[in-house]
Amino acid sequence: MSSEISKAVLLAAIFLGVIYGSRILEKRWPIADVSRAEFRDDWLAVIVSVGLEHMLAPIAAISAGAIMSYAGVGWIALPTEGYWWFVSLAIVVVALDLYKYTFHRLQHAIPFLWAMHSFHHSANGITFITGARHFWLERVLSDAFLPVLAILFRIPPEMAIAAAFIFFVPDACAHLNIRIPLGRFVTWINNPQWHRIHHSIHPEHRDKNFAAFFPLLDILFGTAWVPKPDEYPATGLVPAERVDIINSVIWPIRHLRQGQSKNEPG
Repeated sequence: MSSEISKAVLLAAIFLGVIYGSRILEKRWPIADVSRAEFRDDWLAVIVSVGLEHMLAPIAAISAGAIMSYAGVGWIALPTEGYWWFVSLAIVVVALDLYKYTFHRLQHAIPFLWAMHSFHHSANGITFITGARHFWLERVLSDAFLPVLAILFRIPPEMAIAAAFIFFVPDACAHLNIRIPLGRFVTWINNPQWHRIHHSIHPEHRDKNFAAFFPLLDILFGTAWVPKPDEYPATGLVPAERVDIINSVIWPIRHLRQGQSKNEPG
């Protein structure tokens, strides 16, 4: 019991350290000014979303378990001996990135999914915490009905942890409000400038730069917009919206109609 408490305290300390560190960097080298009100909006949205996700996680797990019981799990046993462990890890990372890219495009193309995903895009000021700002039902539904990788691959727990850690930097940190001048390397790995194009309010940036890890996927599938060195557009929905507690719970009900924002499909 004491070891579990120690682990929880350690994880909480790491989490708070990452948040505090990101705020220091964002204040030192900001892409854009983010007001305290916008920052509070992000935190409110994340707290509500994460709270509801955890409450419904058991239901999602039951659904995913039923699907995997019917379809089977681990169709492909990845080799883990010697250097093959790293080859298998690379396969998992590429497969996960392709899955994330495909699902992300569907979120922008299907009105029902966009009604939920637009909650993420409603952030007018993007910061590190925006990466966790997703409508609560979005994660629940994807966890409940799309256990794709678990069905396809037999992934050892330590490899799954390694893949999650690898994705943390390009995926979660892509929302950092930090100027990181990468020059010609901007297309090598997802980063704040590349992903900011995706959140842009400008019509020419609509449905661009979906990739979670490798921008190469955007280049291959024709959804890439390579930003100019000083291209850091304003972000959010058009018209802009603020999020309160009620909106955090019922957002899609108000946003199922088309034409709500710059990213609305159709």
